[in-house]
Parts: sequence; C-alpha cells; structure tokens
Amino acid sequence: MKYGLLFFSILSLLIGIVLSYISTITVFYQDISYGNGSIAYPPQNWRYQYWSVLSKGFPNSTIFLPNKEINITGVHDIYLNKSSFYVFSVYGYIQPYAILSILGLFLIFIGTAFGFRSSILLMQERVLGELSKGYAVEGSLSRYILKRFSSLVISISIVSVVVYFLEIIQGINPVKDIIDLLTFNEGLSKLGISVDSLLLTSLSYTSLLSGIAFSLTVYLSAFLVMRSIGSSGFLLTLIQKWKYIGNALASWVIGIALLYTFHYYLGILPIGSPKGHLIFYIILPLLSLFFPYIGIFANRIIYTVGSTSDINKAKGLSKDIIVYRHVVGNLMVVTLSTISSAFIEMLIAEFLIEAIFFWPGLGYLLRFSVDSGDIRVVEGILLIYSTIVLISNFIADVIYGIVDPRVRR
Repeated sequence: MKYGLLFFSILSLLIGIVLSYISTITVFYQDISYGNGSIAYPPQNWRYQYWSVLSKGFPNSTIFLPNKEINITGVHDIYLNKSSFYVFSVYGYIQPYAILSILGLFLIFIGTAFGFRSSILLMQERVLGELSKGYAVEGSLSRYILKRFSSLVISISIVSVVVYFLEIIQGINPVKDIIDLLTFNEGLSKLGISVDSLLLTSLSYTSLLSGIAFSLTVYLSAFLVMRSIGSSGFLLTLIQKWKYIGNALASWVIGIALLYTFHYYLGILPIGSPKGHLIFYIILPLLSLFFPYIGIFANRIIYTVGSTSDINKAKGLSKDIIVYRHVVGNLMVVTLSTISSAFIEMLIAEFLIEAIFFWPGLGYLLRFSVDSGDIRVVEGILLIYSTIVLISNFIADVIYGIVDPRVRR
C-alpha cells in the first residue's frame, strides 16, 4: 500500500510536469482562406487558435494576388485597389497542446500531496516496523467527498453571483456572459485573439514553473525536517533561521537580486520567452520561487513538531516511537491540511516573478493586459485564479480525508 501510494504520487508528479512541458511546445502554423472581391478577409477562425503571443509574438499575414503578394504585420482586413481573386494566409506559432496545462497543474498538486504522505509513511515503517500502524474510527469517505464537493459548488455559485452583479453594473448582458463563462468562451481580447487562447497558452508556462517549484519545495522541506527532527544540531538551527530569509527577502526581492547579478552583470543566464533550451530560461524564476519558500514551509512543519525538549520529557515510550509515530504522524496531518494554502501562496508569488523575468505565464499576461487596459483578459485571469484556488482546496480536502479517517466522522 505504502509503495503503491509512493509510486502513484511519483507517477502523477512526473506526468503532470511532462504534460505541462508538452503544453509549452510551439509549432509553426498557417491558416489559409481565399475569396474574390475588393476586400481581403482573413480566415474565419484564425482568432481561436492557441497562438503563442507572449513567447513567439503576434501572428502575421500575407495576401497573394494574381500578380503580386502583400506582406502584413498583424492580421486585419485589407482593402484592394480593385476586385480580385486573393489567397489570405495567416501564419505564426501556436501551442497545440496548451489545454494539457490544466490537467498537468492539478496532477502536480495531487502527486506532491500524496508524495509527502507516502514518504512519511515509509519513514515511519522503516524506523518502527509494525509499530507504525495506527487505528482510528473512520466515517464514510463517499459522504465526506460529497460534503466537500457541495462546498465547492457553493463557492463557485458565490463567485458566479458576484460576476453577475459586476456585469450588470458595467451594462453587459449578464446572462450571455455567464453562458460564455460556463462554455469557456471569454470572447476576444484587444489583440483580436480569443481570450481563452491567451489564458491557456500562458497557463502552460505557469503550470510548468509552479509545478517544479512547488514539488521541490515540499519534498526538500520534508527531507530537511526529517533529517533534523529530534535533534538540536546545525541542520535544525539552519532551518529555524531560514524562515527569516524567506520572510525578510520575498521571492520578488530575491528575483531582482538574481536578475541583476546573473543576467545584467554576469550575463550568464537569459530571461524572457524561451528562444533556445527552456531549462536556461527557467533557472532564475525557479530559484526565486522555491529558495525562500523552503525555509517558510519547513518551519511551518517544524512548528507542529514542538521543541525537542518537550519530546525528551515524554515518559514510558522510546524516543523513536514518540518522534516517528506520534510527532511525525501529527506533523503529516497538519501539514497536509495547509498544503493547498502553501500552493496558493506560491502561485501569487509566481505572478510577480513572471512579471519580473518576463516569463510568458499568467503573471506576465496580467501585467501586459493591465498596461493595455484589456479588461476581458484581466477578468479571465482572475477567474482562472479563483478556479485553481477552489479546486485545489477541494483536492486537498479529499486527500486529507483519505489520509486522516478521523475527519470523515
């Protein structure tokens, strides 16, 4: 069971990261239409392709006439000198698998949460053997999941009501807007491209960066805590002091320091949209994210353990049983209950990091949309963020119910 859970968690995590990476892959794409008249119209559905606007730029177009061709920057209707047969070609780079970023993001979250759980169980079994087994009065898992799902539906309904009244205030038809929301049709941005296209292509890069950073943070924090627990050595002192680095130097502060040191001063690491190997472009944003959060998350775990002096005062049981059965068992449950909030905290920090390093994710898209006054894209980003928050909380609650049967009662 423990090894099966560990295998499932690692598999989910790896599949999530791979899907997130695949969703960032760009390919050259060309959409063609033809007609006869004095106005050349672009292909009807060109706006709804997954154009890689932030990473590869806006698509361009070429109009082929019987005796010449017209190259255009961007895509728009062209008035011809006279009525003529034409071929309208729109070309650029798209991310055909961008929709996989949604599945990838949640698989990474699920794999990380279950991975933390299975790692603790294996450590308990390795140290305590049969004494690691515990027994608890449990309730119905299906009833618990149904209760959590009803809370999710209520939360989404509240968000929908808020959106409904906001649309009324702005003079927009709220019924049509809610229908568009439910059908994942956010309309067109000021760029003339589908808002959904911009959101999904940006979410691909956000999913990849947050997935790697979050999994590294959780696993490395758990490893450091497990190595230092029950002792008062250098590692425990380092972890306890590390939180001050994370609190005093936020991700964006560390990001700016890394930006000026390794990009502008030394010139050894690139920033912006990946134009070569993606790994070189992700290093600085990744370090900015997970470095401060390792200390913060590790101390959040340490806080639930309590001081080592309290552990040593316990009577009647060996230190291994106290630490690895009772303390670590409680640590596992408490940490899992807050893992979704840690995920959301890192996601908020990532928005700032993406804007600093011009990483083509949702954070950079938000900055670009605010600067250009594109309210439709801003609303879409806020809706995606709210959805991620609600669904990740639901997933965390379900995992919490599986891990700790007592909460089902």
